[in-house]
Amino acid sequence: MSKFWEEFLMEEEKWINKGHVRAFLVCDKSFLEFDAPFVQWLLEEGFKIGWCKGHYSNCPWMYIDITRKLYAYGMPGIAIVPVIGEHAITLDEFKTIYAIYKKYEGKELFTFYKERFDCYE
Repeated sequence: MSKFWEEFLMEEEKWINKGHVRAFLVCDKSFLEFDAPFVQWLLEEGFKIGWCKGHYSNCPWMYIDITRKLYAYGMPGIAIVPVIGEHAITLDEFKTIYAIYKKYEGKELFTFYKERFDCYE
């Protein structure tokens, strides 16, 4: 792969609205604050900010891409990326979903425990 394409693909991975976009739309009134405790939790989990338009103090939602570990503050009137399930979810619902995905982090696509297709145990 050429250096141009490597750099282009790396650049796409920095932004939540570039490349293969998909994100959960998570709503919680704590997101009205820029430094909500959840943001610190995201950072501790290895997430990075994936949008450069800032924080809107009247916007209680965020976009969160689990696969690429990116998040973005919402913007009133602007749909930053397509939303998984086409509906917002609560913070608690997101944490439940994230725990499921975290369980499989680093495993091959169909490996649930130790080997492929071992979901029947």
